[in-house]
Amino acid sequence: MIMDAAKKLFDGLTPECMTHLPEISHYNSNYYSINGKLLYAESDDDNFTQWYWVRGGRVFPIGGSYTSSDDEIIVDTAYT
Repeated sequence: MIMDAAKKLFDGLTPECMTHLPEISHYNSNYYSINGKLLYAESDDDNFTQWYWVRGGRVFPIGGSYTSSDDEIIVDTAYT
């Protein structure tokens, strides 16, 4: 159910579509807000970012993105 909702809400989005929250973010660990939803992104120093949906005090892995693809979120369990 979470993955279905995440696919509808976040699949294909990029960080440019969201509001970055610098006050709670730091190197390779960033928080974003979009339409009242909170996302957490944990990046490596190469090409990959793991995305999480922070919902109701819980954190759900939802997918990944690659800097070589403009960090477009791919919502898929293969990346969780």
